[in-house]
Amino acid sequence: MRPTLYYDARLKGVTTAANGEKRLAIEYRGRELSLPADTANAQHCEKRLHAAGADTGVIGLARLIRKKTQGGNRPRMFYRFDIYADQSLRRAFELDDYEYIDSDYNINCIGWRNDKNPDGFLAPRGIIPGDAGRFVSDNTEKHVLAIPFEFIELATRMKTDPESILKHFIADACHLQSTPELPRADGFSSRGTESTRKAHDYLRQAWRLKKDFF
Repeated sequence: MRPTLYYDARLKGVTTAANGEKRLAIEYRGRELSLPADTANAQHCEKRLHAAGADTGVIGLARLIRKKTQGGNRPRMFYRFDIYADQSLRRAFELDDYEYIDSDYNINCIGWRNDKNPDGFLAPRGIIPGDAGRFVSDNTEKHVLAIPFEFIELATRMKTDPESILKHFIADACHLQSTPELPRADGFSSRGTESTRKAHDYLRQAWRLKKDFF
């Protein structure tokens, strides 16, 4: 059985199988591997490889994902490749600290190393450190909120859930950005300038805020 995570893999290209399926051609610990790829991610990787113009490929993480296919009842397994924003970044497994494994996912416990931090550093599980190993720590606070059925029904009709809607609104209202260069451990990320503007318009109208509030 193949691993679900290939840290520090080298993406050398994207190929197309006889059945039209996109595949990631990676080098991992001296082995050449061909992994079934998510189509959208494969296209993004092709563009990044072309833009980088690197004959030797780019370093990143290949991770297993499950995705529903059109007309399929059961999700299929694909791999997506996340290119390291800092190409000197490498996993330092010997630094992993799981002392607080029962705590929230964002506890800094995954070891990394890069040119700026040769001795290594810890980062949260679930994110890849950005430029120079930077990231935004999770400083969220838990709040219990009773959700009325009408909002749950609205979210269901939108094919999502109440938590996702509220998280997106919070990210838009506060203009929170999570990028490969500076990822956020809390997972909040605005959907763009237009979404932020509309969230601010709503707050101004609903709470009678002044235009210079933001």
